[in-house]
Amino acid sequence: MSIINGTIPQPAIWLGSSLASHRRGRILKTTVNAQPAEKLPPGKGICLVFGSDFQQANDAGQQEWINWSQAPGRVLLLIPPFKSLECTLPKDWEARRRTEPPTAKDNNFLMSLAPEVQSELKGQWQIAQSLGGTWDDLSLCTIYYRQHSYSGIFAITCLPLWSLVVLDWASALQEWLSELDRLAGNTSAVSEPIATPPTFLPSAHHFTVLLHLLTASFPSDAAALAALQQSSIFSLESTLAAQCLRELQTHNLVSEAHLTAAGHQILAQSHYAPYAEELEALAP
Repeated sequence: MSIINGTIPQPAIWLGSSLASHRRGRILKTTVNAQPAEKLPPGKGICLVFGSDFQQANDAGQQEWINWSQAPGRVLLLIPPFKSLECTLPKDWEARRRTEPPTAKDNNFLMSLAPEVQSELKGQWQIAQSLGGTWDDLSLCTIYYRQHSYSGIFAITCLPLWSLVVLDWASALQEWLSELDRLAGNTSAVSEPIATPPTFLPSAHHFTVLLHLLTASFPSDAAALAALQQSSIFSLESTLAAQCLRELQTHNLVSEAHLTAAGHQILAQSHYAPYAEELEALAP
């Protein structure tokens, strides 16, 4: 788990749906000052919701939560309990019952909660590696989805963050949630000046292409653009994607479907840096 500097402002944390008034929410109110949200929270931050509440909502109700989560700086986090059924929104996923508790020998916080973990996740989502996204047996613990590289995130975890155990791990829980907030691309954060010519200011679409190029070693521009259209992570219209790639090449941020040193620098100095790190860690 990444250690969060104590000087960084902590994200706002809300409890949504039935968790807002459930007895399990009291632990989160005590440990991380979580506040109940009667409806959708008003701004940026993390909203925790029981997975079963989301699963049992109708399509319109689920879509409302998804739409809320995709604004920059917002996180919807589904936590146990879950129903054992397949879900299709925001993309296919499933929570299955575990037959035995998992282990995470290198993560004391996860190990403290492991005896109470009853589910494991299935789905072709991004794995939140910096949060201990997989257990030692490589089953999924915490995963997330975002519509675009500049969106907020829809996350799911098997960790029972409402457990009495977290009373002894309040700082670790706050760090875990702060790291999750960092993945959401909070655009209110102050970033370093971007080292590019003043005549070219990359748009969110340009950053989508840059991040996509981190997902694999593409043999050509055509292969990279074709893979982008089939991507389960990114979505960008083909003509616009090709135009963005040409502009990135013109400004020496990309060469032969690979990021140049300047391309890597511009990502490192942007608020997409945490997401870029995740993609590079997962790249084959």
